[in-house]
Amino acid sequence: MKSKNIKLDTGYSIWISFGIFFALILLAPHLAFISSHVSLSSNEGWNAYLSQRAMGMDPAPLYPPSGQMVFNNYPPSSFYVVGLLGWLLGDMIVAGRIIALVALLFCAYAAGRVVCVMGGTRAGSWFAGLLVIIYSAVFYSDYVGMDDPQWLGQGIVMLGLLLLVDRASASGRSTAWRTFGAGCVMVAGLSVKHNILALPAAVMVWLVLTDWRRAMVWLSGCLLALCVLGGLFYACFGPDFVHGVFGHKRIFYGYRILKGMSNVVGLSGMMVAGLFLRRMRLAHGYGLLLGLYLLLAVAFAIVQRMGTGVTHNACFEALIAAAMCAGLAVSYLLKGGTLGRLPPRVTLVGMAGLNLLPVVVCMPTYLPYLYRITAADIVAHEGAWKDTIAAVHNIDGDVACETLAMCYWAGKPAVIDFFNYSQHVAVTHEATALEQAVDRQAIAAFVSSSRFGRLGEVWAFSNLWHIIRSRYTHVREQGAAYIVTP
Repeated sequence: MKSKNIKLDTGYSIWISFGIFFALILLAPHLAFISSHVSLSSNEGWNAYLSQRAMGMDPAPLYPPSGQMVFNNYPPSSFYVVGLLGWLLGDMIVAGRIIALVALLFCAYAAGRVVCVMGGTRAGSWFAGLLVIIYSAVFYSDYVGMDDPQWLGQGIVMLGLLLLVDRASASGRSTAWRTFGAGCVMVAGLSVKHNILALPAAVMVWLVLTDWRRAMVWLSGCLLALCVLGGLFYACFGPDFVHGVFGHKRIFYGYRILKGMSNVVGLSGMMVAGLFLRRMRLAHGYGLLLGLYLLLAVAFAIVQRMGTGVTHNACFEALIAAAMCAGLAVSYLLKGGTLGRLPPRVTLVGMAGLNLLPVVVCMPTYLPYLYRITAADIVAHEGAWKDTIAAVHNIDGDVACETLAMCYWAGKPAVIDFFNYSQHVAVTHEATALEQAVDRQAIAAFVSSSRFGRLGEVWAFSNLWHIIRSRYTHVREQGAAYIVTP
């Protein structure tokens, strides 16, 4: 210790190495099964079909007109990114998984880099990055290596933040072009996933309050990108793009706000670090920026969780904001900062322990779940999935799958998006397209993915299955699913 400062000695390097090793253990199952033909999320097949359409590999439009049973309520950029890699690899789902995993790692790197730029130590930056990976792998594991654009969009928005704060001058100002570019990049991130709102909103408020000229430059970049991308998308897809993204029907439940609050409580150990922001006296108003980011991210996570089908992806911004606060708090303590009369080392150990406490508490049950249930489940059911996929492939005519990945790998076109169409029916009470298809028996078979449940009359998406079962009465178990035919 020198002048009450704690140096980054060999001990801290050992702890960082241990954190990296632990993160790799958590990521290993996701890496091992990244090319597996088992999908535990309906999002994967849905994203794969739309990526095919973006690449012209499917003649159907990327944004279907109204009256269809397939919906697209996402902006288009991710489908082209995934589609290009999927075209090269020959599998859109595997491509999406790879991109999502790389984007998660980039978000961890960006969080650590921002900690360094804002005055944090090397150990603090590593701590922030590792927290992003470890919390994602433990609490949001269903989105680790899953074909979904949320992490990709988050990574692009974080790149915009790096452009804004990295390589700034001594006064904290980046060049006008970097500020302008940061606005363009953040809007580009929203063109991948449009619910990443907390960071752009926090940046706007921060810039307006600290440097209104930079705020005008940043907003100019946002406006230009919005006009260019919005005009391009409208020119390519017409009104169906606007209706699909902004007119999508979704049910919101007030009680689901409790789920959002419970997710946020899981991050409370890291959020305590936000209390250090004022004490740290970060330069250039960075404390204000991070405080706003954390506050808005938590609020948006709670509100977004009210929507049906919105899950852990609503919490990614809150996780990143809290991790950056934690990294800076650890850096502050490493530099000799104190909390009252407590010795710096005691405060440091307490802060690090508080950040890691939720993970430590969950480890005895989560690691067996990760390796014995999740990984073993994929191995155990891979053969059953192959059986189902082969059976679907051999059916003459169109097939509608609850889990769209089954129909995707079977080489069948997408004819119904069960989740979104179920939401449409629940909101509008109109199911004409499905009723007509069932009456004409235009769909050769429907496939239910309730593979862990018993065969019976109670199905997921009961409002759709009630219509289907009125004409499709024959049910047989086939591998990992039930095939329902007339």
